[in-house]
Amino acid sequence: MATTLLSPTTTTTSAEAFLAPLPQVRQFHRQLTTSIDEKNARLRTLVGGSYRQLLGTAETILEMRRNIDIVEEKLGRVGKGCGRSVVGKMAEGLGGLDEESGNRERVRLEWAARMKVLGQCGLVVGRLIKRKSEGRMERGARLVSAAKILVLNRLLAKSTGDLAKGRKREDREAVEEARRKYGVSRRRVLGAIEKMLERTDGEESREDLLLALSAYSLATGSGAKDVLRYFLKVRGEALELAFEDDEKASGIVKALELYSKTLPDVQAVVITRLPQALAALKSKPLLKDNRVREIEALRLDVCEKWFGDDILFFTPYIRHDDLSSQLAVDTLKSWATKASEVLLQGFGKSLQKIHEFKAVVDLRTKVLQIWIKDGGKAKRFDPSIVLDGLRKVINDRMVQILESRIKKLHLVATEVEGTLETWHESKDVAHGSLWDEEMLEMDVSNGASLFREAIIAQAHGRNDAVSRVYKGYQTWRKLVDEIVVIISQLKKQRWDDDLEDIEDDDTLETRNHLLSMEDPNMLQQHLNTGLEKAYKGLHEKLGTLLISYEDNDEIGPISIYIIRLIRDLRSSLPPNQNLQAFGLALIPMLHERLASTVSVEPLKVFEKSLRRKKVAGRALWEGSQELPVQPSPASFKLLNNLTLAMADAGSDLWSKTAIEVLKEHVCEELEGSWSAGLKRRKEEAEALIVATTSKSEPEPEPEPESEAEVKKEEKEVEKEGDDQPTSPISPTSPKSQDPKSPSPAQQTASPLPQAPNPQTEKDILIQALFDTLLLQQAFEVPDSMSNGLTTLSEEIRKEIEGGIDDSSKKRLGNSAREYWKRTGLLFGLLGSGV
Repeated sequence: MATTLLSPTTTTTSAEAFLAPLPQVRQFHRQLTTSIDEKNARLRTLVGGSYRQLLGTAETILEMRRNIDIVEEKLGRVGKGCGRSVVGKMAEGLGGLDEESGNRERVRLEWAARMKVLGQCGLVVGRLIKRKSEGRMERGARLVSAAKILVLNRLLAKSTGDLAKGRKREDREAVEEARRKYGVSRRRVLGAIEKMLERTDGEESREDLLLALSAYSLATGSGAKDVLRYFLKVRGEALELAFEDDEKASGIVKALELYSKTLPDVQAVVITRLPQALAALKSKPLLKDNRVREIEALRLDVCEKWFGDDILFFTPYIRHDDLSSQLAVDTLKSWATKASEVLLQGFGKSLQKIHEFKAVVDLRTKVLQIWIKDGGKAKRFDPSIVLDGLRKVINDRMVQILESRIKKLHLVATEVEGTLETWHESKDVAHGSLWDEEMLEMDVSNGASLFREAIIAQAHGRNDAVSRVYKGYQTWRKLVDEIVVIISQLKKQRWDDDLEDIEDDDTLETRNHLLSMEDPNMLQQHLNTGLEKAYKGLHEKLGTLLISYEDNDEIGPISIYIIRLIRDLRSSLPPNQNLQAFGLALIPMLHERLASTVSVEPLKVFEKSLRRKKVAGRALWEGSQELPVQPSPASFKLLNNLTLAMADAGSDLWSKTAIEVLKEHVCEELEGSWSAGLKRRKEEAEALIVATTSKSEPEPEPEPESEAEVKKEEKEVEKEGDDQPTSPISPTSPKSQDPKSPSPAQQTASPLPQAPNPQTEKDILIQALFDTLLLQQAFEVPDSMSNGLTTLSEEIRKEIEGGIDDSSKKRLGNSAREYWKRTGLLFGLLGSGV
């Protein structure tokens, strides 16, 4: 039998509920319990809300009842006080008071009223000064009101002082305290006036300026002439304090604004409107002023009747007609002269605190814009005088900064000098390789910027010593480039952008010419002159260092270091045509030292081979008349060793000029050493011939030492022959040795000196001729009319004259050229200069 679920909404009796199974009954019980709890909570909420509402209503009713009781009580007292009998008694008492007290009571009331107002004057003055203005016109008006209250304070202090003579001690002390407070109030009012006069807010502030001057005249009783002097004094002191109080450049702007605004302010306010304003202050009594009477704290509506006529009808007396136009103009001109001197002196001192060229230029723009805008508004004053003074001060400072930056180039020479002084101890002068472990282990992540920089540095020969100087030079160049950019911007700057300023075209053109042409051209001229002087000094310093280290053993590496420095410095010279010759005068001497340093070892090795007794590789000669087709091992080693030495020094050093200097140097050295070697060989051969044909007794056998030396030389020659490379032209089979030439055993067996073999000597000369022709090809310098080996080859030709025909000579020259064409690329740096 299917059972239905129990629900509180469908089940109405307990009998129906118990017909269901026990689990459903329990579930139904829980549902009923939950429903009952929810309804109880809602009922409690409703009851609580109604209770709070009832409590609020009850409290309102009680409050109304208390208020009604208070009103009824007050109305009862009012009714009692307004009765006829009460009013009558008060009138009778007042009449009796007048009759009984008389003057004594009046004096007491006058004292009380005056002391009451006197005590409030200081508070009112303080409130007027401290109160924040809601509009610009209210600032000056508050100062005038404060000055009037100050005058009232002075009048009351004087009158109470007269009344206190016959009174007790406490009253006299109260008067003295009031006078002290008057002095404090006076200083506060004058201080507020001074601050107002120092303000330069624009045209709308002139009304406040006029009211502030009027307030000063009221507070001090000064006439128009004294007011003008005070105003100029305040502005002058503010101008000086602008430089002293403010260490930043904004003080310059503030001082210039004070100066430029004072001249038109005096002409527009003091000379024309001030006399009228001072005359208006005397038009009515002080206490008749509505602004004074509206101050509730003074209670003038109650107390003024006890002041007396001397206070009640007091009218300020101020001289308003003592300032003539001519006196005002003369006073203003005198002030302007002194103030302009203070302005320019303070301007110059403030500029000394600025060390950035761009900051000075920005300040120049701001200052000149202020002066162009406001400096020409004053009538009968030439603005160009102050403008020229400002230009001179600014230009002098810019020239100082420019020269100080340019002079820092001497730090490059100082760094070079320091490097040379520690040359033996320093490890930064070594030239690295692209295959150093540091390069191979360098991190190449994130774009490999460090690796790329290292590759560039190695390619340009920038070791640590060169890089240190070059980075310092680059830092200096940035400072110079900044000046160059700023000067170009100054030339493009225009000073006629103010559309409201109506000036004639001649004035605008003259001003633009001064500020945008003369000043930048002057700076450019100083820059060019300074750069030429600085680079000339650096050039001379490098030359002096080279001369001082000329006898040093390390002059070769030092010259290489200087070459790289000059090259890097010349790679980023400023855009000045007169600087393009920097360092060029030192290059020939440096190239000479570079050539001698690189070639010294290869030439030493080659000179040893000139003592050879036979031709290495004689079996490889070719042709009907056998001629050499490849150089001797010594010549080949000379070219190879020279190429290796050039590579070790650094491939970045070998420009076209450097290679030409090297070739000329090697040619000269070869010509000298080879000619000497040939001459010595010839003399030795002649001496041997004379010795063998002489009829004199034979010479004793050579000492063992000499014989050992000869054998050692022969071994060295044989070793050179073993190192001879295979001919790149065409390999040939070895030829048999000349049968006419004696064997080494035969040469050493005879105890007597023997004449040299003519064929061997001829072969040596032919090989030497081939080597000279080949070396001429290798060391040929374009656009050069002479070669050191040309003379040498002619000498060798003369020596072998008759032993070789013209066709063989021509074939020998062609073989040398062909050999160099085929092998020139083997000697990369040396061959690249051709």
